[in-house]
Amino acid sequence: MKQALLPIRFSLEVGLLEDLEHGPPDQLAANRHLRDVLRAKGYCVRYGEFNGGHDYLCWRGALADGMVALLGD
Repeated sequence: MKQALLPIRFSLEVGLLEDLEHGPPDQLAANRHLRDVLRAKGYCVRYGEFNGGHDYLCWRGALADGMVALLGD
């Protein structure tokens, strides 16, 4: 029996260099896997990868973009 989807959307963004900066766990692979699992379950997922690491400079734009994606519709 298939479970009903919750009325939620997801916004994920990860830097292409995050796996290099922090070592295990590999954040890039983990985010890609989470994206795939959520989409396979039927959830709406906004996903992006950027050329950077895990730092505040990248978060500024990503946070705004994620809020627009989640609240924009």
